[in-house]
Parts: sequence; C-alpha cells; structure tokens
Amino acid sequence: MLKAVLFDLDQTLVDWDHVEQPWQEYQYKRILSVYDYVNEHLHALNSVDPQGFFEAYLAELGNTWQQSTRTLHAPDIAEILAETLRVCGVPDDRIDREGLVGAYDWQAPPGERAYPDAFEVLPQLRAHGLELGIVTNSAHPMRLRDRELETVGLLDLFPCCRLSAVDVGYLKPHPKIFEHALSVMGVRPDEAVFVGDNLSADIGGAQSVGMRAVWRVTETLGELEAESDTNDEITPDGTIVTLHDLLPLLDAWYAGWRNGAA
Repeated sequence: MLKAVLFDLDQTLVDWDHVEQPWQEYQYKRILSVYDYVNEHLHALNSVDPQGFFEAYLAELGNTWQQSTRTLHAPDIAEILAETLRVCGVPDDRIDREGLVGAYDWQAPPGERAYPDAFEVLPQLRAHGLELGIVTNSAHPMRLRDRELETVGLLDLFPCCRLSAVDVGYLKPHPKIFEHALSVMGVRPDEAVFVGDNLSADIGGAQSVGMRAVWRVTETLGELEAESDTNDEITPDGTIVTLHDLLPLLDAWYAGWRNGAA
C-alpha cells in the first residue's frame, strides 16, 4: 500500500532559476547583517571590513561543504558563521550561535517560487490520503527553510514531515536521513516513493533504503540537467519532467492508491 510521497525541495518543488538577485549579492546582504550584529553585540571587528568578513565566510562555506560532501555529515550554518568569527579574531566565549543565525535572518529571496505543477499535483496526492514529506540537503535548519515554503505557498501541504539535513545530522544519500524521514512519517520503505532531481543524492539514497525513487528533470534545464547529472550505477524507477507524470507511475505501481486501497 502506498502511504507517502517524499520530495527533495530545491529544483524539485521550488524553482531557483528566476531568483532576481545573484546568489552572492543576496548572501552578502545576509552576511552584512551578521557583521553589524557582531560589531554591535559580540566583538569589535576592527581589523576586518565587511568585504573581508564576507570573503572569510565564503571560504568557510566552501571548505565546510567540501568536507561534508566527503563525509556526508551535514554542514551547519550556525557553525559556519561561528568559524567565520573565529577566523576574524572573535574569541570563542563571545560567539553566540543563536544570535548569529538570528542576525543572518534567512528569507526567501525575491523571485524564488514553487513550480506551478506543485500546486496542481500535491493537493491531488493529499486528497487521496497520502502523506507528503520534504527531505532537503541544507545547512539551514528547517525553521529557516519553512520561511521559504510559507512565502512560495507550499508550507501547509507538508504538515507531517519537513527535514533539513542539518537537523538530522546527515546529507543525502546517507541512509540515516531517509530512515529518519520514514520514521517520522510512520511508514515502511515499500510504502513510500521519493522524488528528487539529483541521481546520487535523491535517487541512489532513497533506493538504498528500499524506496522507489523518481528522478525529476526540470523543464527549465531539460536535457542539459539530464546530461550533467549522470551516474551509470543508478537507474531511477521512473523519470519525469513534470509532477503530473508522477501520477501514472503511481497508478502502475500501486493500483488503487487513489482511494487509499493499495
């Protein structure tokens, strides 16, 4: 019996291709807020100007993600910010991680939006009794990513399970993040399907714990994305361009799922 469908977030449900401001410019705005907070409340950054502080942050962000990609231990924005402060000479006893994350004040950048098919298909899945979940490889805790989901109008569709890698401690494709999601939803692997845009992280990871996995190739990237994300050892159970294509796959795998019967 099919009981749940879990989704990756970025470029699966949420479209970043139309964000109005370049990523570095938007991040600079966030980090400038942190810089001002540190100077005002924690420790004077007399020897570091805002640009130097931002460059230290970018270096730490890159190093952390490189290490996390190797170990699959999730990066943590609070620790990335804390390490940036250390590099810039702030004593450990003056570092306030919660204060830093508050000053960072992550929000949905202008232009971020949900794919239109999410509003067309997800309510159908819920109407037939399926639970929906999100599992995202993010260094931002889900309480910050929820701000994006609320802004783009998807938050209420996922009342049960919304997981960020940093909150679980592991990045996809590590099996523990998928196992945690299944536990939260109270379903077995054979009772859930995962949908994502990354062959290794989403498809290989979900299949490693016994779930069916559907690869979404977004319309905006089309064949370019398909060509850039190849892994000969991973074969998705299905490939879709639009979430509408998910419905016939579920019909083929779980006859009767539309009334909760199978």
